Amino acid sequence: MITNTSPTDENLRSLDGESAAYQGDAAGRHFWNSTWKNLPPFRHYQGPVFEQHPILAKYLVRTNGAAAIEIGCVPGNYMVYLNKEFGYRVDGIDYSDKLDYVRANLEYNRIFDSKLFAGDFFEFSPSEQYDLVFSGGFVEHFDDYELVVRKHAELAKRGGTVVIFLPNLAYLHKCLSWLFARDTLRVHRLQLMDKTRLRRTLEKAGLQVLHCDYHRTFRPTYELPKLVNWISRAIQKTLRVCHLDNIGNRFASPYLISVSVKRTIGAGER
Repeated sequence: MITNTSPTDENLRSLDGESAAYQGDAAGRHFWNSTWKNLPPFRHYQGPVFEQHPILAKYLVRTNGAAAIEIGCVPGNYMVYLNKEFGYRVDGIDYSDKLDYVRANLEYNRIFDSKLFAGDFFEFSPSEQYDLVFSGGFVEHFDDYELVVRKHAELAKRGGTVVIFLPNLAYLHKCLSWLFARDTLRVHRLQLMDKTRLRRTLEKAGLQVLHCDYHRTFRPTYELPKLVNWISRAIQKTLRVCHLDNIGNRFASPYLISVSVKRTIGAGER
């Protein structure tokens, strides 16, 4: 049975107002509630459709119920992916109002043993540490990125895995999003969208970095006007035809993906 920990849980701060920590979220709770306002109907798991899968599959092995948690878990699709593809028992935490959707999505995919936590990630103190701590598109919304990454590391067991990936909105994508998707650019912080800085931040948090690199050659992760989107798709198709679509680079890659392991000695725990 999926359990839901209410916002009044002793480990979480009340959600009646914005907490001090979440005021550091460039997006804010209202933005996320608006973003997830019209979520699509549930779908049964159809296999590893996420474009990050080729990288993750190199480092995540099939488990027999090891514990994982997704940070910023709405709409729950990555939780389903981690369970179905790798066998993790998956928990999730989020502070938007859509945890009921996550719960229903998990149950629709016959996942019944998850815990869903509603509240402030920075005040989150679960009763267990996790074999896998996972977030996609979370850390880049905060100014204090070192705190965010350190909190990921603290939630992992010694020897556990931490997966963090984020969109790349620097260089070309900064220009395109400034021209055509300013609302998207406004809620992101670009400091960590640099693989050298991300690697250094992970290591400072006590993590051994296995992979930290840009993924794919070019693809906008934000909405574009119809004509610009057509041009973008034509460029992507040309890159595929020429077998040049998988060249990671800081200028135009859509994602920066990292996979790390928490060191078994001196893992930076306070």
